[in-house]
Amino acid sequence: MGFAGRADDLERAPEVPSQAASIALGDLEAQFGEVEEIARVGNWTWEIAPDTVRWSAGMCRIYGVERRDAPVTVAAYLELVHPEDRALLLREVEQALDTLEPYDVSHRAVTPEGALRWVHCRGRVVVDADNAPARALGVCQDITERKLAEENLTRLALHDGLTGLPERSLFMDRLEHAIRRLDRRTSALALLFLDIDRFKAINDKYGHAAGDEALRVTTARLAAMLRPSDTIARFGGDEFAVLCEDVTERGAAELAARVVKALGDPLRLDGRLVPTSTSVGVACTSSPTTEADALLHDADAAMYEAKENGRAQFVMFDHARRVRGLARVRRAEEMRTAVTNEELRVYFQPEVELRTDTTVGVEALVRWQHPRLGLVGPDEFIAIAERSGDIVELGEWVLRDACRQVAGWTSDPERDPSNVAVNISASQLAEPSLVDTVQRSLDESGLAPARLCLEITESVLMDDVPGSIKMLAALKALGIRLAIDDFGTGYSSLSYLRRFPVDVVKIDRSFVIGIGEDPAADAIVAAVINLSHALGLLVVAEGVENEDQLVAVRALGCDRAQGFYWSPPVPAEELGHWKHAGRRVVPDVEPVGIYGLLAERTQALRQTTGRAVLLEASAKLGEVVAERRALRTVLDHVLGNAITYSPPGRPVVVSGASDRHWVRISVADFGVGMTGEESARCFEQFWQGDVAQTNFPRGTGMGLNIVRSLVEAMGGHIGVRSAKGKGTTFTLAFPRSAREQLRGPSPNGRQGLGEDSSIREFMRQIGVPNRRGA
Repeated sequence: MGFAGRADDLERAPEVPSQAASIALGDLEAQFGEVEEIARVGNWTWEIAPDTVRWSAGMCRIYGVERRDAPVTVAAYLELVHPEDRALLLREVEQALDTLEPYDVSHRAVTPEGALRWVHCRGRVVVDADNAPARALGVCQDITERKLAEENLTRLALHDGLTGLPERSLFMDRLEHAIRRLDRRTSALALLFLDIDRFKAINDKYGHAAGDEALRVTTARLAAMLRPSDTIARFGGDEFAVLCEDVTERGAAELAARVVKALGDPLRLDGRLVPTSTSVGVACTSSPTTEADALLHDADAAMYEAKENGRAQFVMFDHARRVRGLARVRRAEEMRTAVTNEELRVYFQPEVELRTDTTVGVEALVRWQHPRLGLVGPDEFIAIAERSGDIVELGEWVLRDACRQVAGWTSDPERDPSNVAVNISASQLAEPSLVDTVQRSLDESGLAPARLCLEITESVLMDDVPGSIKMLAALKALGIRLAIDDFGTGYSSLSYLRRFPVDVVKIDRSFVIGIGEDPAADAIVAAVINLSHALGLLVVAEGVENEDQLVAVRALGCDRAQGFYWSPPVPAEELGHWKHAGRRVVPDVEPVGIYGLLAERTQALRQTTGRAVLLEASAKLGEVVAERRALRTVLDHVLGNAITYSPPGRPVVVSGASDRHWVRISVADFGVGMTGEESARCFEQFWQGDVAQTNFPRGTGMGLNIVRSLVEAMGGHIGVRSAKGKGTTFTLAFPRSAREQLRGPSPNGRQGLGEDSSIREFMRQIGVPNRRGA
């Protein structure tokens, strides 16, 4: 390190003959210079009083200056020290002069060419006879390579090797510093916590190399939309965090929306476009007393809420969410003891065969009889159990108890519904022991395997398609049945139906609610039913709550249904009560005054469209036996079609006639019309007119198919006549008695469309013009 010495000690060195001294000194300097170069060191002296500095050749090499340009004063020397390190070096030197203790310091130097170097300096002070500092001397070493190596090791320790982004510890350090700076700012900072949705599926399906590429692309997309001052970090796996300073809550929300949109674009992996999405949680603060860990926890909680809400979205954290988060933590702690304390209950919801109006099974649904909160629904604790890792134990208990109860109903005709369906979670499906668990539940309960159906949601199956297929095949080998639950809510295509070894497809209630109101829902449900039937699969509609939905799912050909229309989930002991008080599946029919309904619907059409609608029918048209809401749906659709395809200024003509058995209604327009081929096909599923030829809008092609299904479900018939450029006439016939309704459709499908006559004769009777001009 060095020491303090006296100047006169150095001055009393023994004298050497001058010639020999010169030779020896030259040799010594040469050797010393070589040593300095090898060790990357240099030495210096500083005469304090005259402020004279002398450098060795090694010092000149370190600082990148020529010998003739070496600094001769301390001020000149400091010019080569990095501006941010000058105060540090001066402080060390001044302390050495005051204490006469050696100093040891590392600092950065800047060469005349601008290169940055790291230098380690050691020095000591030499005193005179009065013990006052006379000179200083020391040595400096170039430690640039060592320093860069240390920085690289530090970077490797604090940065992600795959993406180059800061890791958690460095990010949290920056977050803490940013929070402390808030007292000097008027705006807030935002923390965005991101998680790539279904990232495991990408790894499993395309390989880890593709997963790594997905992470790199995500990093690049984030960097492209953020400011240079923002910090992006990878927290491991598929989680990222973003720190944005000087941003308002509104600005943070707008940024989160852009992130969700940008990261929702498909990824190109291995030459294929792979769909992807990201869930984002946002937490903001303007308080310098905020705990960094607490803010991260808030953003994480908001991100999980985004996932629970359906993924591919962002959620802003607020105080209410913090309260809910604390409640979830408490609920998770209570959940762990719910099984051992026998607080869980299995409820059952009937599944009804639509064709025979019989109960053919039940779905087992778990409830929690909480000691303080009472009966708690699954929405309040299933997600918590999944996040806490308790879902596997909970799921196994439900499976065992459902099998035990249903097996015990065999001797009870009031409650024996033949089959039971049990939901399987994603965590259970990933458990290699699931097959053994199911087999053990069957053995312990004595339930026949064919009576058990396991339901797995579509999104769970799509997380790992190869793994799902393998597990489903193993379960199928036990002799049980398998169902895809909530079909239509995942991002699979209908083609996956043939790949999964399942027996049942359950259509999600969100589509059932939209049937008859949302053409897209009509098209999706019809497509699922048709393809499922083609593959030999049974179709169950979930969430049927009213007769309109029931009529629609029956018209589309659904096999079974369940929902509050029949019964909510109930304890086992209430299933018998439901059977005695059960509903009819066939919608109630009653005599409906057809003229009054026609007058009501045509008047409504005039008011909403401002178009001319002529009603040419007698008030004595009579009654028909039909379900009023279904009949109104049919009339509204046919009348709406006529208005859509009629030219402005031309009326829609509604006519009616009746005989002893039938009431016939004709709706005629004078619009674009259809060819004979189009008329023959217009009731087919997914049929659409040729836009170029007919100006028909591109709908789903389901409207008229559903209309025909509804008409026939009420025992009626529908026909069409049309001519290109001359208009179209739809003719509907409805029975006037229940007896006529029960006769069913005739082989040629024309019964009731005209008494002993063709459609043409019927139209002649009621005064509708012939499209051929006759």
